[in-house]
Amino acid sequence: MTIWRSPFARQPLTSRGKPRSGIDIVVTQSKRTWKVSFLKTIDTIHDAMFINPKRSRLTATRKESWFDYYAGYSSAFVKDVLRSLQNVQGPLLDPWNGSGTTTTTAHERGFDSIGIDINPAMIVVAKAKLLTPGITESLVPLANDVTKKARRLELPQHEGEPLEEWFSPASAMRLRAFAEAICTLTTPVTASRTLYQSDSIAHFSDLTAFLLVALFRTTRSFMARFQASNPTWMKSPNSPSNRLRTSTETIAEHFTHHVRSMTEGIVPVSARVSTRITLAASSNLPLANETIGAVIASPPYCTRIDYAVATKPELAILGCPLGDEFFELRRKMIGGPVVSASDVVPQDEWGRNCLKLLDSIQSHNTKGSANYYYKTFAQYYDSLYSSLCEINRVSMPNADCVLVVQDSYYKDIHVDVSAHVSDMASNLGWGLIHRTDHETSMLMARLNPKAQKYRSSTGATESVLWFRKAA
Repeated sequence: MTIWRSPFARQPLTSRGKPRSGIDIVVTQSKRTWKVSFLKTIDTIHDAMFINPKRSRLTATRKESWFDYYAGYSSAFVKDVLRSLQNVQGPLLDPWNGSGTTTTTAHERGFDSIGIDINPAMIVVAKAKLLTPGITESLVPLANDVTKKARRLELPQHEGEPLEEWFSPASAMRLRAFAEAICTLTTPVTASRTLYQSDSIAHFSDLTAFLLVALFRTTRSFMARFQASNPTWMKSPNSPSNRLRTSTETIAEHFTHHVRSMTEGIVPVSARVSTRITLAASSNLPLANETIGAVIASPPYCTRIDYAVATKPELAILGCPLGDEFFELRRKMIGGPVVSASDVVPQDEWGRNCLKLLDSIQSHNTKGSANYYYKTFAQYYDSLYSSLCEINRVSMPNADCVLVVQDSYYKDIHVDVSAHVSDMASNLGWGLIHRTDHETSMLMARLNPKAQKYRSSTGATESVLWFRKAA
């Protein structure tokens, strides 16, 4: 009897002795007759050790609802991982910290942590979530002080004011006055139009960030008509006459409401901990060698989502010009649709599976495959590998690294990111301790009717990969 293992069957790896059934296709030959049947096999790596990381609006904590970030995983998942990690000798790291779920949960559970993100808006959101209950009773009075200060401010019209993308000049100045009032009352930074810059963000307190997130929510509350069906995309008015108009009184009403509602999400911290949130790229971490005890993170998915555009209104509140500087941020983000001017040369260290994928995309017979799409995928894996190298550099020996990744498709080609990350990690000397798979819905693929031309299902697999660095 000849046994042929289906390439679609999961590959078994020994891990913690908890088997789960998989399916193999068995082909038997008797004289000239072929028989195909199914055989259950033991798959010890895919048992559900970790809960589904997907964030649900039904189960989200009040703090998680402060900012509806598309790419976030749940605090319940981070708690689950923290329960599994043992003897963590140094701070936790999330090099793609996003809205701060890792650092917030670690902060509340008594773990030192460091959060890194390249997006200034997400640095503000993550810092806001570190606010502790000691100041809770002062938040609404402080919101009233911000309103009073904003009413008194007479800001000159500023050429290139980013909020004028959606708001009339007068309304944009009213919102800018609230940002300026927050800045004046709570930080040593002198101008709200520079809040997106690294030297300004370094001076942010968690209180400053909290008030700015309330202003983020206030601004978004006026912009519903510009929200595209794609939840990561914000449209702009088709003419200046269609820009939004709002009064100081209306802004104040919304701002105070959001401060009050957010106050309910502030919870005590279990112990005195150190939490740092830093603006930097995952491919160039501002950390010393072998100083990190564990990593819990989710690298951006390989789905060409433009996360800078997803936070465009928030970046505008921080004063980020929506021209060259904004485009440069889009270019630097992993997994986005903006292609770098320089060509990427694939490396053997990315692994055979990754190189095979890139060859398949480059040789695909559809328009743009050999140029734009090939470059976006090559750029993604180049940035991802550089980031994994940095994680390797800063992690202590025997450190654990838990990553959430998701597969996808290019046309009819399966983009198996979990396999590619596993190959890269193995080439860096990291061993795969455990893997948990969860089926999920690819909302972005569902929005694209052309995807049905190449495949009938838009489902995806979200994988939790637990690696350990060699001693």
